[in-house]
Amino acid sequence: GLESAAALRKLGKQVVLIEALDRVLARVAGPEISDFYAAEHRAHGVELRLGAMVERIEGDARVSGVRLRGGEVIPAELVIVGIGIEAAVVPLLAAGAEGANGVDVDAFCRTSLPDVYGVGDCAAHENRWAGGLRIRLESVQNAHDLASTAAKAIMGAPEPYLAMPWFWSNQYDLRLQTVGLSLGYDSTVVRGRVEERSFSLLYLLEGRLIALDCVNSTRDYVQGRRLIESGAVVAAERLADASVPLKEM
Repeated sequence: GLESAAALRKLGKQVVLIEALDRVLARVAGPEISDFYAAEHRAHGVELRLGAMVERIEGDARVSGVRLRGGEVIPAELVIVGIGIEAAVVPLLAAGAEGANGVDVDAFCRTSLPDVYGVGDCAAHENRWAGGLRIRLESVQNAHDLASTAAKAIMGAPEPYLAMPWFWSNQYDLRLQTVGLSLGYDSTVVRGRVEERSFSLLYLLEGRLIALDCVNSTRDYVQGRRLIESGAVVAAERLADASVPLKEM
């Protein structure tokens, strides 16, 4: 949704972004990142409606507006619905495969059915970087790496799925790069200067770095990945010091 809003604003279109939660990116990022991107979109002319629920899309042959719960109708010529997915695994579950939110797979992408594998957005796997929780990830990286894992298993050269999740998003002149998973974090550290539009938000769990959101800060993204892999405990004050490269910690 945010990427579409940015692209349409660059084309000179009026954009209203409707978000059911109380902040943008709430499912994937901390409040600091949410506040930054909300301010950026408003500065570019996007009207944000946070905590708003859509009741229905209005129109006959063509869309004419979006009705919110409460009765307000926002006029519209184009509506983009970006609300994620529900994994279409009913046939697999009906055939006896284990699963609930998606289809459950093991470390080699095998379902509980013989010779049936699951990859991509539908595959619920125990993820090392989520503390072993069984999760689904909707990302290009996850789909690619799960497919590689399944192919190796099918060809008789099995290797368990251990890939560290990473994501990216380009909006206006901002490049957001995320590595790791922030699930369960207990504190955050801001590294760099938000007002200069080049900074990182570091997510910690019991002093260990578990994920980073990097805005126009590729160096932190690359070096932070290695720090996550190391499992090292680093003082928050040291992590916040942008003059010291993460690779030296």
